[in-house]
Amino acid sequence: MSGLFGSLNSATSGMTSAQTVLQTISHNVANANTDGYSKQKVTLETNNPFNKSGVGQLGTGVRVSGVIRVVDDAVVGQLRDENSTLAKFESKSDALQQLEAIFNEPSKTGLSNNLSEVFASWTYLGSNPEIATAKTMVVQNSETMTDTMNHMATQLEKLQGNTLKGIEQDVKDFNTKLEQLHSLNKQVSYSISSGQTPNDLLDKQDALLSEMSELAGVEVKFDEMRQATVSIGGQELLTPTSMQKLAVAGQPNSDGKIVLAGDTTKEIVLTSGSAKGSQEALAEINKQVANLNDFAYTFASAVNMIHSDNGDGELFFDLGADGNYAKNISVQSELAKDPEKVSSAKSLDKPAAGDGSRAQAIADLQNTKLNFSNPTKIDYDKTTMTIIDQANGTSVSNGYNDIVTEIGITKQQSDNMFSSQEDLVQLLDQRRQSISGVSINEEVASMIQHQSAFQANSRMISTISEMLDTLINRTGV
Repeated sequence: MSGLFGSLNSATSGMTSAQTVLQTISHNVANANTDGYSKQKVTLETNNPFNKSGVGQLGTGVRVSGVIRVVDDAVVGQLRDENSTLAKFESKSDALQQLEAIFNEPSKTGLSNNLSEVFASWTYLGSNPEIATAKTMVVQNSETMTDTMNHMATQLEKLQGNTLKGIEQDVKDFNTKLEQLHSLNKQVSYSISSGQTPNDLLDKQDALLSEMSELAGVEVKFDEMRQATVSIGGQELLTPTSMQKLAVAGQPNSDGKIVLAGDTTKEIVLTSGSAKGSQEALAEINKQVANLNDFAYTFASAVNMIHSDNGDGELFFDLGADGNYAKNISVQSELAKDPEKVSSAKSLDKPAAGDGSRAQAIADLQNTKLNFSNPTKIDYDKTTMTIIDQANGTSVSNGYNDIVTEIGITKQQSDNMFSSQEDLVQLLDQRRQSISGVSINEEVASMIQHQSAFQANSRMISTISEMLDTLINRTGV
């Protein structure tokens, strides 16, 4: 089409295109602070030209070829993966911080100080066996120590349960988001197959995938209809035609193992995400529960060995019968009721006046090398009332300090990894924002540019309208 009507058509297309751009700018500005929103951009192209004989091709205006998301899929994918790793270390650090708080060392009320006071009271009894309150002091300090250990074991048990619940909640949230993504996949596919570009739906899809990856690190692939296929460790959980949920292995379960729902034989091995961090933290908590139990068992067994003279007399500590030594350890009820029954002399039947050698032998345990990490048979010499140093053994205080130190090192490593990973995620997020984020200044400048284009095309239409009026109404007969 040529002539005035062709010019009118070109001006109309220019005004319509400017209007579309302004509408998109308005959408960008409105979502400038919306999490996960990617800036949208209108792509314009010239209309097919008109061939005029003897002249050549005449332009016919502009058209909107599409509205695209300004996004770098590689950066989005990398940010999703690194966020998943960050969530793992954050979850692990949070749980280990609670573990560290339970042991509460160094502290005047911690188990280390309690142990020192117990040995001090045995030393005092060994030097002053004739003083009645000396045995009472031994019992009271020992009860304080066992109460502390019982409380620690109870707190550790609660931390185990809470960490396991955290894994279960992560799995529940993951399954919910998996269902949402399954539904969103269908909407995206339908829109694309209808010739549309569902930019806002694609933003929601990326946001869901990021949230899922924070819970349990996922691998993601897209088909030609932008439908996401989600896998963990090579196991496909979501495809365009199927969906499989996750579950936490049933009780008794102390390691938070994750399996396919309906197929408990198929373990899903996570590599990142908050659920993975909780799994690693739970493994560390379980390890320290075992270490504390081993410590309680070895310490109590050594004291009992000397106090009872290898079973000939009364035991000092009761450890219970279910293997939860730290939770069950206590001073024997008969001794707690009557501290005078505490053995301090070498002879159990006819103790000599002023003899505190057995009490001193127990006090000397603080320097005896015992194997707390791998309890073995205790060799006891009745004659000297001493326990033979064990291979790879260490003192009581060092045995407990080893547990505390190991927790501290693990916590520090996790904190360091979290800190360095946080810096990397911030860097990637800044990169994503520089590409996909909405800059108000840029949008305002673009708005002014296309507002001017809209006004110019409007003026063109007005001018052509006047020309047509002249042509139609003021010429001719």
